[in-house]
Amino acid sequence: MAQYIDNKRFEYLVSSYIYDRNEQVEKELVENLDKLIDNIFMSFNFKIDHEDAKQDCYLLIFRIMNNFKPENGSAFNYFTTVIVNNLRLLYTKNKIYSQKLENYINSKLDDKDLLSS
Repeated sequence: MAQYIDNKRFEYLVSSYIYDRNEQVEKELVENLDKLIDNIFMSFNFKIDHEDAKQDCYLLIFRIMNNFKPENGSAFNYFTTVIVNNLRLLYTKNKIYSQKLENYINSKLDDKDLLSS
């Protein structure tokens, strides 16, 4: 079930975190990001490991946190775009990896069939 994120509070938390790495602000920001990631994950129904993807999103978000500029738009829109793009990338990588693995297995099975003929 989707969880509501207070947009004004989210904006405040992002700005506060960027300018003052307060532990309480960080904790509340992580809780909000957790809701945001879960909501996006449920909305798009990505076929990837949820917990791994969430951790990857956290790493990316905190790595690029200082790139956010409030004068360029809302934090909610910025981080939603970052998360969606990251999940798409993870999904694509996973899909390509799965296809390569399947092709490799099929080629080995074909080789085995040729040898047994």
